[in-house]
Amino acid sequence: MRWLTLLFFACTSLMLNAQDSPVVYSVDGPARYSPASKGWFNFSPIKTGMPLSKEGRLKLKAGTSVSLLYDEQFATINTRGKHDIATLLTDYDQFQESPYAELLQDRVEEASDPFFFYLDDEPGLAASTKPTKPKYESKEGDGHGDADAALLPITTNGGKVAGESFFVSWAPGADVKAPDQYTFRLTDDQGQVLLEETTAESNLTVNAADAGLKTGEFYRWKATASNDASVGTPLITFQYVDKTELDSALSDLRSTPAYSTAEPAAKLLLEAVTMEDNGFQERAGLRFRKAMGQYPDHDLARALYKAFLWRQGL
Repeated sequence: MRWLTLLFFACTSLMLNAQDSPVVYSVDGPARYSPASKGWFNFSPIKTGMPLSKEGRLKLKAGTSVSLLYDEQFATINTRGKHDIATLLTDYDQFQESPYAELLQDRVEEASDPFFFYLDDEPGLAASTKPTKPKYESKEGDGHGDADAALLPITTNGGKVAGESFFVSWAPGADVKAPDQYTFRLTDDQGQVLLEETTAESNLTVNAADAGLKTGEFYRWKATASNDASVGTPLITFQYVDKTELDSALSDLRSTPAYSTAEPAAKLLLEAVTMEDNGFQERAGLRFRKAMGQYPDHDLARALYKAFLWRQGL
């Protein structure tokens, strides 16, 4: 069961006292952690997404760095040796303010629910103790999904798209048999069909030029079973914007220490939450998936992606 049970309780603790616990969002190199202030035998490998006890210690080898989120700030520890968490938290010069660290911390706190860290294919917890999916109560009205739809849109699920092409994907809902073939339609805001394609896959890449998309305009897409139009996704509205808007958001992020000091997986996660915050749902989803695909053992990447889908109503 690896360390699932430990993480289950650790995440529960984080939910109850998130602001008081520093959280690991980046680990680059061999680093170990002990929740106790004394003893050499209780160190174990540190994992992303872990809340750290104020009585705990870090142990880093040369060339290793660990980045923490705490009180809407971040710090990167990269000095070889043992570090008391309490001492780190009182070193105010070490922690820096960053809107991106604040944004990531908000998403990490949201994803700290045990449901998002639970591995669906991991045995060990009895059915009665498995975490349940939390109820989503949007404060921003940013959920775009429809949990009762026969086909669930994954991306593009509202928001903005930019560039020469964008990715669209969907999946059969619970108890819905996957159709043999799908029909995808893209329309303008008046309902005129701009592009129609059939595919055996539940995804496709849409070329903006082929569809005649214009900057600033709103469009809608829908996928249905080719042999039954009643089996389909909701009608999803999105806006096509100039790519400079996306590039500018990422450029601002990449110029910050919160990004430059992070390991590669954490950089992808920072890009993902920044894209989502700027309305680029499609690009955010792809970044989360890329982080999971390239770093399958990165627990925080998996949890944040599951929370992202949850925010979309999926």
